[in-house]
Amino acid sequence: MKKGASFPDAAAELMKKRGAIEQVAQSSDAQQLFALLQERGGVQEAAKAAAEGDPSQLMTIMQQLMRTQQGAQLVDRIGQQAKQAGLN
Repeated sequence: MKKGASFPDAAAELMKKRGAIEQVAQSSDAQQLFALLQERGGVQEAAKAAAEGDPSQLMTIMQQLMRTQQGAQLVDRIGQQAKQAGLN
């Protein structure tokens, strides 16, 4: 939320970002990344632990994935899509 922004303005900005997040999350690159994560196993448990405040398992899985050429390329393209959508 921008400093000094009214609640309606902040809510509108949040909804705009939510739409952008959904668009990036539904991209083919994001779907491929999700499939790679599922192939590695343990993703649901790691995501649950992250949601409960312990992101270490999920970070380990992502670091391993980023060491692969395909994983690094997917994450880079998703990052570019997020920037284009205004999610810096």
